Amino acid sequence: MNLSPDWVVGFVDGEGCFHVSVQSHPEMTAGYQVLPEFVVVQHERDIQVLYALKRFFKGGVVRVNHAERYAFRVRNLEQLERICEFFMNHPLKTKKNVDFRRFRKIILLMKDGKHLNREGLKEIIDLALQMNTTERPALENIKRALEIG
Repeated sequence: MNLSPDWVVGFVDGEGCFHVSVQSHPEMTAGYQVLPEFVVVQHERDIQVLYALKRFFKGGVVRVNHAERYAFRVRNLEQLERICEFFMNHPLKTKKNVDFRRFRKIILLMKDGKHLNREGLKEIIDLALQMNTTERPALENIKRALEIG
């Protein structure tokens, strides 16, 4: 299965997700680890699409997500930079483009090492809190802890 850039843009607009989580990690300089990821989930009957995306983006993994759903995930920073470059050259058409641009800013901040200090981490968390539509109480709690400490 060969994928065209336009097809990938349309498919990711409908099925993709740019997500950033932050976890406590005492060994990290700021005490937290930033975990950006690009994810596409499909039912097992369409797993070939996920493997085609893996070939298209030259990276990532395909693994079981939940029950008969599989996920194509990219967490490697260099690979995420390549994905960001792709979507800058081939913009998403939906509101997902707004989330993508915040995601890209987080990737650029991480590339500059900003995730390793409290101020940069707060900036990353502020951006992550503006992404997607769900409440993020754990992220809000980390933000408050950084503001206090």
